[in-house]
Amino acid sequence: MTEQIKFIVKELNTNLGRNYDLIKFDALDEKQLLQVLLDLLVNFNAGEKLDIREDDTETVTVRLLEMLSSVKYRPPPGVEPTLFRSQLLAGDARTIHHVLHWLLSNKEQVKNTAYLAKYLKIPDIPSDVRSNTIQDLLDLYQNLIDEFKDVHKRTRMLQKENASEIINDIKEMAVERDIVIKRLENVQIHLVDVRDKEDLLNLSKLLRIQQEREKELETQYNMQQSQLKTASEQLKRYLNVIHGQSATPKTVSDVIKHLQEEIQLNSYLMKEKLPQESSSLQKELNIMQAIATEEHPTRSDVITVQDKISAVNSEIEHLVQRRLAATRPQEDKLAPFRQQATVIRRNKEASAARVHELTATLKDHEATLADLRSQVKQLLGDIVLRGEELKKYVNTLRTKSTLYKRQRANLSTFKVEAGVLTRTLHILNTNDPTIEMALVNHKKMKIDDDEIVERGQDKTADLAKKSLHDLSQLVAQTAQKLSQVRQEIQPLADNVKPIKLEFQEIQQQYEQKKRIYEATSINISSQMEPIKNRVKELTDQLNNKEDEWKNLRQKITKAESLQEVVMFEMKNSMQSPRKPSKMEALKKRVSDVEEIVKNLEEEQRTISSRQGAVEEQTRLWQNTLQLLRCKLKARDEPATRQERMHITQQTQMLTLT
Repeated sequence: MTEQIKFIVKELNTNLGRNYDLIKFDALDEKQLLQVLLDLLVNFNAGEKLDIREDDTETVTVRLLEMLSSVKYRPPPGVEPTLFRSQLLAGDARTIHHVLHWLLSNKEQVKNTAYLAKYLKIPDIPSDVRSNTIQDLLDLYQNLIDEFKDVHKRTRMLQKENASEIINDIKEMAVERDIVIKRLENVQIHLVDVRDKEDLLNLSKLLRIQQEREKELETQYNMQQSQLKTASEQLKRYLNVIHGQSATPKTVSDVIKHLQEEIQLNSYLMKEKLPQESSSLQKELNIMQAIATEEHPTRSDVITVQDKISAVNSEIEHLVQRRLAATRPQEDKLAPFRQQATVIRRNKEASAARVHELTATLKDHEATLADLRSQVKQLLGDIVLRGEELKKYVNTLRTKSTLYKRQRANLSTFKVEAGVLTRTLHILNTNDPTIEMALVNHKKMKIDDDEIVERGQDKTADLAKKSLHDLSQLVAQTAQKLSQVRQEIQPLADNVKPIKLEFQEIQQQYEQKKRIYEATSINISSQMEPIKNRVKELTDQLNNKEDEWKNLRQKITKAESLQEVVMFEMKNSMQSPRKPSKMEALKKRVSDVEEIVKNLEEEQRTISSRQGAVEEQTRLWQNTLQLLRCKLKARDEPATRQERMHITQQTQMLTLT
């Protein structure tokens, strides 16, 4: 506890600039402790500054609890919230010390939570006051809160990044930049001898733009297709709801019945529902106009209106009681029918309102579907590919795009190699002009070799014509042998067919069992997780109960021993030759110890009184011992000059001459 208070005092002096020590901090009263807590919360930006002596007590209470909730403080476990709140507001020292220790121990977390609480707090607006404008503002506010959360999360992630990692990234980016610059220089060197390179670059740029346009159109098309599908499903669902789970009546009687229901519903809406709504809106409009034309009400006007309302309510209650007293419940036989009629009327009004809402929603979705269809028609024309045709078309485009990229890469490689070879040939020609003549001779030799090969091919064709008859005979023999082999293989093929069918059936069964096994394993694993958690909780509870049982067992053992001592004392008190009781023995031991302590104190006082004489005697004996040592030392040393020693019985004297 002392270490905790020391920590609190040190942190308060650092954060609030105070000059507390343990004595001053312990001398603070309840209001001063609460003021220190409020100042610390204000320092952490959890709220505005408050003075507990000047501000209202209720205001201070509400603001203090709001500040603690904004920093997400929770009372210690095992303490009821109401008791904790009462102790905190009463200025209990232990409670406030616990709150201060928690706040100062989690200083960074509290500051961050208080900072976020200012921007994540949603205003509490009653549902009676909310309108469409207020609801739109609340939705916009919620969206801004979500955006703020994302930005704050990214900011925190950037703050947590290490500076060394950022420096390493910058170095790697610099190295990559140098590599890219070198590659660009090499490409520029290779493109020196390439003709029409500007045209090729423009064509590649146009190709890239068209590919990006193609991706955008494909993404837009997929998005519109999904929107169209969603709108169609919603339209189908609403039609099913309106027509009683059947969008198209099957028989003539169903059609007539459906039309009669629609006519009855529309007549009810026109004759009863809409006039009621228009009259209620007119009344509300009149009330709003009256309120707008009137002056701003004062406090006295509000009190007068409240008194009138209370008087009217009391009068209505009095009239209702008089009516209940005048009418007998037994004679009112129409009361159940009235209640049923009221319930039916309410259900009818609710159904009519629901139908009105669904009709409006259906019209909105139909308009959205029509807009989407018109947009798709404008983008893709009258013919719209769907299903398998669209997949085939997309796959064809992907194949052509892949082939084009591969051919373009090959073409660029060939152009680079051609440029390198052309430049190499030019350099070689400049260094040695005889190389060009050697190349011309090589081409001539190649042409001669080609002519020789063509002549050889003509001779081979003549030989082939001669041996064509032999080849036809060989083919006939081979076909005959092949038919024989097929006849031999046919029984084996007939035996393989049922085995193949059986293998397919077994394969299907295997796949089915595999899917069942996977689903079962997933289900079992999902069910085992809560069971494991439950077992862990029960194990913890069992351990706690065992600890409690051990503690109770020790207490019971101690109580039993005390009970035995008490029973022995009671029996001893009832016996005539009474033995000394435990209390008397303890008192006797206490008196003996006190006597010993008293004797020791007297000895201590005696020793203290004799301490001066003893010290003087000790000093004299020490001097005497030192003198004797000096004499012994002087006697043992060899005599360098004549000496004379005069010794008597009482004293000894050493005289040097």
